[in-house]
Amino acid sequence: MAHQRSRHSVPFLRTPVAAACIALAAAPLIASAQDAARLPTITITGSAPETAAVAGFGDEPLERAPLSARVHGERELRDRGAQRLADVTRSDAAVSDAYNSVGYWDYLSVRGYTLDQRTNYRRDGLPISAETSIPLDNKARIEILKGTSGIQAGTSAPGGLADFIVKRPTGEVRSVVLGWQGSNSRLAAADIGTRFGAEQAFGVRINAAYEHLDPKLRSAEGHRRLLAVAADWRLAPDTLLEAEFETSRRSQPSQPGFSALGNTVPAPVDPRINL
Repeated sequence: MAHQRSRHSVPFLRTPVAAACIALAAAPLIASAQDAARLPTITITGSAPETAAVAGFGDEPLERAPLSARVHGERELRDRGAQRLADVTRSDAAVSDAYNSVGYWDYLSVRGYTLDQRTNYRRDGLPISAETSIPLDNKARIEILKGTSGIQAGTSAPGGLADFIVKRPTGEVRSVVLGWQGSNSRLAAADIGTRFGAEQAFGVRINAAYEHLDPKLRSAEGHRRLLAVAADWRLAPDTLLEAEFETSRRSQPSQPGFSALGNTVPAPVDPRINL
């Protein structure tokens, strides 16, 4: 009687050799996954959209507003050592100083149009006369609208608007600036702010400055001083009472005003003669 030996097939995947092969093949994949898990974390942060009250569109970001405007913030003004309005022209190609005589107030020109000192300047959104020297020590930022400004200002030069935004109480501020410039111009300025009372309801911001002016122009020494106080009282979550006081004075001889001669060509100039 013939006997047949039964054969039992062993699956290949169950053998030790197959398991070792699979482990070796999967090792690079596992290592890659572990390396990917150890990659440094990338954090993406963004800043709040920039707005400008001078644009007249409330909290609408400038990037979505149907106009062009530029905001020169407090940090930019401080880093550039800006002491007068004409100093902002160094960071904006569309804005230039139409008249920058030493000892005289500033004239801005936006896109080739000179702004009117009587109608194109604002302070916290309110019209002011800019036929004077405006200190920047107590200004949080300068907003400049570029282009036709009639929709916001009514009768005005077409170049745009310049708005000075005053520093307000925001919390604890302690800042002192000592500066030296030119031949012997010296500046001392202080910025102090705080909030106090129940639930920090009261706030005050004080700015004081004194500067001795000694430019390169001969016999043009002068001085300026500033004292500004801004305070507020939060009567309720939706009610804010604000008060502000500012006094400033600048005294300095100016350069000769040769434009007053009309079409007459001036004679050789004596640099010792000023207005």
